[in-house]
Amino acid sequence: MNSNFNRNPLSVALLTVILCLVHEPVAACGENQFSTGGGLRYQGFLAPRPATVVVVDDGPGDRDELYAGLAKAGHRVTVVANREGLATVLANSNVDVLIADLQDVDAMTSQAPRGTRVLPVVARKLRDAPDTRRRFDLILLEGASLGQYLKSIDRLVGSVKQ
Repeated sequence: MNSNFNRNPLSVALLTVILCLVHEPVAACGENQFSTGGGLRYQGFLAPRPATVVVVDDGPGDRDELYAGLAKAGHRVTVVANREGLATVLANSNVDVLIADLQDVDAMTSQAPRGTRVLPVVARKLRDAPDTRRRFDLILLEGASLGQYLKSIDRLVGSVKQ
């Protein structure tokens, strides 16, 4: 631009008005586009350390959305209903994290290869039980959110000695 243009306050004011009137959303690299007053779009979670996760869940499909969220974040998720299903998965793939209800953990982990990290799902009333805290570094409470699952999985995977 011309150096006289930068010094002329009227030109700067006119350019400012023109830019304000033109309503074109602009985004920098990696940013979502948004307009004033429109709010930001929901942005999903991303797993910093994607892992192979097996979930033992024999209940109704009310947690399918949660497991889909884990997969969308970047984890490779397999849901099995019982020990037989777990045995099949373990025979065919390496598993980083095994998630199971606390009462099923011992039976399920006996099948898991060495190095598989265990993340038990614990009833809220048992969360402070000394035995639970002594046995496990991390636990998930029943009804935990997607964010809590992702954070716990990341901490477990990050704690593995390379």
